[in-house]
Amino acid sequence: MSRLNSLVRILTAGIVLSASFLLAQTPITRPGVAPRVAPRPRQIPCWEEAGISKAAIEQRRQIERSTRAEVEAVCAESGLTAQQRHEKIREIRQRAKQEMEGLISPQQQEALKACQQERSRGGHPGVGGHGSGVGPCGEMPASKAPAVEHEEPE
Repeated sequence: MSRLNSLVRILTAGIVLSASFLLAQTPITRPGVAPRVAPRPRQIPCWEEAGISKAAIEQRRQIERSTRAEVEAVCAESGLTAQQRHEKIREIRQRAKQEMEGLISPQQQEALKACQQERSRGGHPGVGGHGSGVGPCGEMPASKAPAVEHEEPE
């Protein structure tokens, strides 16, 4: 009988230890209180990794915002033909590209591109409107219209 009691004690101790281990692994949650989650390590932004100043990035974002607003204004001009719109938009984007190129060196630009490409691997290509077949004013390009070359601001 004492052997049976010993076996029961060992099994009980094993169950208690297993239960306490499981409880230690399970976060305790209280209603209305979010469970603590270990913070993820901070990933350095690509612009910082490429050695670009925060001021240069802010200037670049401002150029992008103003370019977008200018393109929207051109799209809203009802007196322009589609060809005139495309030409004005090309000029706006070209000017913006030149302004942005003056903010960072070619080496920094390459480092930024490389970092962004590395991080976007496995991402969702095509998201963001590039290559959607729709013009900047939301129109579908005419099949007989001459190809208009334009470069997106980076």
